[in-house]
Amino acid sequence: MAELALAHGLSFLDLYERDGLARIDALFCRHLEDADPALFARFMAARADPEALPQKDESELLIALAAPLEDFLADLFGIRAALDRLAAEHNRLAPLYTVKRLFVQRQAAKKVKADEAAAFDGDALATRLESLIGGPLTELSFATAVQSWQADAAANAEALEVALHYAAWALHSPEGRAKHGSGRLFQVPEKVD
Repeated sequence: MAELALAHGLSFLDLYERDGLARIDALFCRHLEDADPALFARFMAARADPEALPQKDESELLIALAAPLEDFLADLFGIRAALDRLAAEHNRLAPLYTVKRLFVQRQAAKKVKADEAAAFDGDALATRLESLIGGPLTELSFATAVQSWQADAAANAEALEVALHYAAWALHSPEGRAKHGSGRLFQVPEKVD
């Protein structure tokens, strides 16, 4: 088996030796300074006097350092392409979670009562949505379309109303729950004791 080759002429053993770790630290500091000089200054000040940093500020600093550290590690371990693929997949699915929280849970679940939603014709709503979307109705196509329509809610009021009714039907009716029960979008959190 070939030995792990790291960027910057580092080897696997450098991860376990003090001199190697010091080199990695220096490389990260240089990377951070190039990427974000203000964050680098905060990081160096925190290192110089860690006790002076309030706990909340320390937490904020660690969160701010996460993205540059991820970027540095992706290059160090040669996993940039894999990381970029994962980020692209995450971004592709992001509308699902945004629309679930802001449209399905906050609007459809609250504005349309269960008895009213049960009276909707889910198949007719789905057909209308497919026409509005211009393709098959999937959770992702629904979420992406709703986000797009919300960008100009006044011009897309009719489409948003159809989407609202469909989301309420999927949430509240037995047929809707059966159709979307294994999905992520048309779910509301349940109370837990």
